[in-house]
Amino acid sequence: MAVSELNEDTQDQIFDLLENLQQIEKLKNKDMRILLDKIVRQYGGKVVNK
Repeated sequence: MAVSELNEDTQDQIFDLLENLQQIEKLKNKDMRILLDKIVRQYGGKVVNK
């Protein structure tokens, strides 16, 4: 999935939400990858653990 497939406002909202959850220590990196994977699979993509 190309990031450009999501509109810019949606990208910003997802980024802000994930950043806020990580800052308050409610979201770990593994959990973040799982959530992002669920989002991108709707667009035919997948998150790759690099």
